[in-house]
Amino acid sequence: MSKTRIITIIILGAIILSACGGVAPYPTPSTPSATFVPATTTLIPTATILPSITPTPQSTPTPETVFGYPTPEAAVETSTCDSYSNDDGSCRLRANIQRSDFSVHQVYIGKYVVRNYCDTNWIIPGDRCAITISTIGFKQIEVWGYPAWLGEETGIDLTGQGKPDIVINVDIGNCCAETIVYEAGNNLSKIMDVGSQDFGSFEDLDNNGSYEYIAPTKIWSQFCLQCKTWVQIVYEYQGRAGYVPATYRFKGMLPDIQNDLDFLTQFTKKNPNMTLHFLDLNWYDNPSVEDKEYEQYEAENSNYHVAVNDLYELVVYYLLSNQPKDAQKVLNEYFTPDQASEYMIDIQNDIKPFMAP
Repeated sequence: MSKTRIITIIILGAIILSACGGVAPYPTPSTPSATFVPATTTLIPTATILPSITPTPQSTPTPETVFGYPTPEAAVETSTCDSYSNDDGSCRLRANIQRSDFSVHQVYIGKYVVRNYCDTNWIIPGDRCAITISTIGFKQIEVWGYPAWLGEETGIDLTGQGKPDIVINVDIGNCCAETIVYEAGNNLSKIMDVGSQDFGSFEDLDNNGSYEYIAPTKIWSQFCLQCKTWVQIVYEYQGRAGYVPATYRFKGMLPDIQNDLDFLTQFTKKNPNMTLHFLDLNWYDNPSVEDKEYEQYEAENSNYHVAVNDLYELVVYYLLSNQPKDAQKVLNEYFTPDQASEYMIDIQNDIKPFMAP
């Protein structure tokens, strides 16, 4: 080959490389900053849109491992009665909830990336952790708790609307729990935010394809010092309204009122001279005549306050069951018309957050 021909080939090659922008270097793998090892038993789903994540900076370079994930087992039906049973006393099978596979430190739900962060600088006992929900073009959602973690139902369609949901459990502190649900559609929509004494469960109580949420709730009276009751408040999904109280539709979740009725009837028969009174919250500073009688009767009979609380519970159960006439009838049996009307309003105010809209 002549020297002139070799020079010509070199010049043509340089022109072609210049037109193509040069030679791209061979990609080299980058070293991840995370120290965890992903589980090999779980496939990592691919987000439909690569999110831009800007979580609140913490002392750790990467998110903490999501509590309890990944796990290869799907939720299965069990026949344990626990707190729930059918009206005939038989055990109700718990929901067979299927959920998505998860990566170790983050969950992909549609176009959203859900992560769990913990504040390792937190010096007060108890974990302070957050769940973050991120996607490109939307402001990141942050939910903090002591701790906050993903509910096991995350990734399934709870409402039957064809969109996966993100369930966040929040430990508020010594007394209370909060459960928040976001619908992960094209837009992120909060469809539930329920506070209760303990975390509840999702069950399809009426087999219509939409899961109800059952929350164990303690109601403390705001007018009667020693009046309280434990109930299972049922929330159901109602379209744009999200999850709303609907206990009246599932009366079987309420306690059996017959025990309260029997005890109250027997007590009043044995103690006909003991008038029932609701002890006022201000009885200590400014006791009324009724408050003083309450103290006297309670000193004479240790079951007096039980009877009073049973009366309160009966009214609450009737109202939650959407039976206001029965609730008023019970009050009329033990109080004057004016007192009965006043107490009806007071008890309705006590349970207003748990009544159907």
